[in-house]
Amino acid sequence: MNSANSTGLPSSAIWAFGFVGMPLSTIGLPLAIYLAPFYASEMGLSLAAIGTAMMIARIADIGVDPFIGAISDRLRTRFGRRKPFLIIGSLVLLLGLIQLFNPGKGVGLVYFLGWLAVMHAGYSLIVVPHRAWGAELSPYYDERTRISSVRQFFSTGGLIIATLVPAIVLGQEGAKPGDVLHALSIMALILLPITVGLNLYLTPESQATPPQPRVPIDWKANWRALKRNGPLQCVLLIVFIGFSAETMRQTLTVFFARDVIGVKNLGLIYVYYFISAFCGVPCWRWLASRTSKHQALATGMVIAIGTNLGLYTLGQGDAALFTAIFIIKGFCFGALDLLPAAMLADAADVDTAITHKSRTGLLFAVFGVVTSLGLAVGQGVSLNALSWVGYNAAGETDASVLASLSMLYAVVPSVLLCLAMVITLRYRLTAKRHDSIRLHLENRKA
Repeated sequence: MNSANSTGLPSSAIWAFGFVGMPLSTIGLPLAIYLAPFYASEMGLSLAAIGTAMMIARIADIGVDPFIGAISDRLRTRFGRRKPFLIIGSLVLLLGLIQLFNPGKGVGLVYFLGWLAVMHAGYSLIVVPHRAWGAELSPYYDERTRISSVRQFFSTGGLIIATLVPAIVLGQEGAKPGDVLHALSIMALILLPITVGLNLYLTPESQATPPQPRVPIDWKANWRALKRNGPLQCVLLIVFIGFSAETMRQTLTVFFARDVIGVKNLGLIYVYYFISAFCGVPCWRWLASRTSKHQALATGMVIAIGTNLGLYTLGQGDAALFTAIFIIKGFCFGALDLLPAAMLADAADVDTAITHKSRTGLLFAVFGVVTSLGLAVGQGVSLNALSWVGYNAAGETDASVLASLSMLYAVVPSVLLCLAMVITLRYRLTAKRHDSIRLHLENRKA
């Protein structure tokens, strides 16, 4: 990267920033994969109730995230705008995590929904300001991809940890999903304070944005500005459809692998999956720099669609093929996560050009809202659909029910990803166009 496209930000600051992604990913994976099987098989809750509760908890973020983003944009403390949120969010997140992953006997749906909501609130308090902070670390198109790729590098490393632990735990005789959640809660309790502390100490906050006047937030004006920002609308639509599709698949992975394929230790296969994802991160960064972010993202979607359809053709005893396709699928994981965030950072500059304000926190809050909606739809629809077809969470053998599970797991997400890919290819904010916007903003500031 040449000096004309670099802020000179120390590598230690970027790596400390990205390090926070590691514990957050060790938390996010079990929410998508192990939580529903644990509360269904060991705590006795119905799949429909669990899916509905997950949807409600996610949708509750819609009312929380915009306020977190807007307040973090306007907050002025001696420690900065974003840093106080990471401290408070870490405490709230760990409280909800410990309670949710380590329930006592006989807890019910209210307990599950309540602590799930607390955990989501803590997660939002960290992620929304943290992503906005990352977008402000550099104004340059390619360096933003670098920052996102470092965060994704550590996030994928956290996912490897989050899969190694279940692989080791489930390798023990008599181990259950509850044992996996307990072990992962201990890992998060150790990692999160360390990574947040390093981030707070080593990564500076941008001082380029002047304080905004303390006037009431004009939500109507904010909405009008969002409607004028075409690249932002495109990114949000891609994220909603893509997250709905992938969350639907991830939520059903345990059931599909166990009952359709006959996989004995899914945790070990996920280790291979995320090692592949780990290796793929620099490749997606390279491809985005050689083509564009949205073209690289579309390529990742093509691979994801192909592997989904490949999984649909498998049946009982095809564990080796399942593992091979899963490894290929893992390679495209980084593209579907790091590139939309880097694209949104560029779309935030379009918003600044329109509004004459820095609202990165609010925009990443909207990003979080859309992500939560996608996760809610993916989790809620998939689990309720399984309940509607009469699926038995303790173990299913009926051929017609398993055929429905395969359709929900592989075909429906593929259709959604095809739609997301078409929208991605229509994205128009290239590096050249972004450079002109950046120069306009710099000249206006001067």
